[in-house]
Amino acid sequence: MKKLWRCHVCNDVHLGNKPPEVCPTCGAKNAFVLSDLGEALDIIGKDHASLDDQAKVQAAWKQFSDQSSTVRLTDKAEEVELLSKGVLENLKGKGQRYCPCRITTGDRGKDLNLICPCNFIRQPTFKEEGECWCGLFVKRDAQ
Repeated sequence: MKKLWRCHVCNDVHLGNKPPEVCPTCGAKNAFVLSDLGEALDIIGKDHASLDDQAKVQAAWKQFSDQSSTVRLTDKAEEVELLSKGVLENLKGKGQRYCPCRITTGDRGKDLNLICPCNFIRQPTFKEEGECWCGLFVKRDAQ
């Protein structure tokens, strides 16, 4: 059964059978501790006010991709603009920065996987095509 894990360094939240060995957000090794849904929702909720416009969302995506050795942000500026607008529409309408390409279930616990950036690295689309569902993040070696 999947569990919630929290990085004790940066508060990154991960849903999975086991925690990542290396935190995809801060790069800390073996930093995840067992968490619960209440704590995870509280952590995710803390960021809402700071990522409330497209420039801030795009800066967070850039920071996420700059810290990753696996993915980078797409070079297609128009797509980044459109997707950041979609994420903000989801924040306004659904209360979270859900990926605009994914369909939410309405179950907050299940929908944690859909907060952008979602857990796309484990998805077949990323493994086979080298990009996330919407093409926002691509493999570093993909051109």
